[in-house]
Amino acid sequence: MSPSSFRATLVDYDEDLFAPPDWVSEELAHYGIEWVAGQHRTAEAALEAARTGDVVMIQSVRPLLVRPVIEQLERCRCIVRLGIGYDNVDVSAATERGILVCNTPTYCLDDVADHALALLMDGVRHVARQDRWIRAGRWDRTGARPARRMKGRTMGFVAFGRIARALAERVSGFGMTLLACDPYLDAETIARHGAQKVELDELLRRADFISVHCPLSEDTHHLLSAREFGLMKEGVFIVNTSRGPVIDETALVAALHSGKVWAAALDVFEHEPLPLDSPLREFDNVTFTPHVGANSLESVADLYRTGCQIAIDVRNGRRPQWVVNPQVESTDGPLERVGDE
Repeated sequence: MSPSSFRATLVDYDEDLFAPPDWVSEELAHYGIEWVAGQHRTAEAALEAARTGDVVMIQSVRPLLVRPVIEQLERCRCIVRLGIGYDNVDVSAATERGILVCNTPTYCLDDVADHALALLMDGVRHVARQDRWIRAGRWDRTGARPARRMKGRTMGFVAFGRIARALAERVSGFGMTLLACDPYLDAETIARHGAQKVELDELLRRADFISVHCPLSEDTHHLLSAREFGLMKEGVFIVNTSRGPVIDETALVAALHSGKVWAAALDVFEHEPLPLDSPLREFDNVTFTPHVGANSLESVADLYRTGCQIAIDVRNGRRPQWVVNPQVESTDGPLERVGDE
């Protein structure tokens, strides 16, 4: 690679789910961008790969772009988290070095909303459990009990961003009361999507079903812990498709043991993969999926299309969309502002 060439480097991706499509290299080459993709599962390996990247992308949720790595990226102008959450990127370190950080917040809204709905429906009808029993040779209709009728119940959304609003649209025909807690949205905005704005404690006291959608941050780590489970209604059902550490799994296990939590459906966990000795595995009323809510053929294409556009904008001296550290005003000189941040 010549010193003047422009490179977009993908330092890590999950090959079994979101491998980059073949067209990415050709698309970027059209704009004079060299594309290099690899799987680098340690910070040291990620650093070696990222050193020569003008735009550095990371798709997996592993925290590889940490401060010691970012502080050595002399060439990098923009870091792109190919996903909605960006808790695996040290945004503060990037900001200090004048590196833009972008995410791709619109790529899988329908897919995660669909997945959350599937987990909710599985929980109220025990579909996965009955399938497991039949495959094991057990024809036992008690596996369907106790089913829950959704009509007339109350569903609470912990955070009410794009995915939660898409899920609210999907469940709007079930005849439920919808509650949402979100400090960043006003009551009028929430009401436009069919829900009532409440504080978290009120939501916990009233909701029969709780769907978790907030990003992971210092403020939301273990947002639902022992105190919060204590406030919940007896027999609450919980779905989490956001980030595992938002829920204190030790507190969840205790609530499952006591019956406070009737059932749970989890796509995300505090530690991934879920450890073999996790006490969550003991419960037949907990449904697991391996952090696949965003998965679809369409979402993969959308994800990389957005990532490519960010790289193209940076290459051409334009400010890209979806900047999460807007206080960084330039990347190697003033950039023309385009789009919605």
